[in-house]
Amino acid sequence: MIADCFLCRSAAGADDIPWTDRPLWLDPRCGVVLPGMGGLSPGYLLLAPIRHVHSLRTAVASDRSERDFREFVAEVLDFLVRRHGDLTYWEHGGPSTENTLPRSACIEHAHLHIVPGFHDLPRPPACRTFPDLASALSDGQMDGAPYLLLGHHKGPCHVGQDIGRSQYYRREWAKILGKPDHWDYLVTEDGTNTMRTINSFFSSTW
Repeated sequence: MIADCFLCRSAAGADDIPWTDRPLWLDPRCGVVLPGMGGLSPGYLLLAPIRHVHSLRTAVASDRSERDFREFVAEVLDFLVRRHGDLTYWEHGGPSTENTLPRSACIEHAHLHIVPGFHDLPRPPACRTFPDLASALSDGQMDGAPYLLLGHHKGPCHVGQDIGRSQYYRREWAKILGKPDHWDYLVTEDGTNTMRTINSFFSSTW
């Protein structure tokens, strides 16, 4: 556990974490789901591996847990589809080694952003297309470079080059919602959206 990482602290069940970071779903063998900060609409969730790694592909490639991380991801997504229908998800995958170049990932702990609905976000540059998220995360052609991942629950899933723009897909999501200046999660936290997200996780309505 990294003491100053909010995802590590959430996964460890720390007793002094903010209510926005408390786990909604925790499998201590492999992963955690939480509402996080800065949801631009209700239902915005973060899914992260227990271990502090820089990308979900690294989490899968180096998985030594008691449960396959991909199974956890699939179980969470299936649950959310039954609750809310269409889902859009993305990852700003960080580099496997220290990298001082600009990148889209704004924190070091890997996480998948999940949003209800089909959002027509731009595909990553020079992307490869996979039939689903599990296939994209299992691909063996990893060079440790940062990447962008975008998909929808029915597939396909695209993985391509990182463009080095912080919180890139949050910026694109904010544009689609007509809130282009609200992309930065540090300054756009809406407690109402977060509370509605938590409530919706345990019920089928907003």
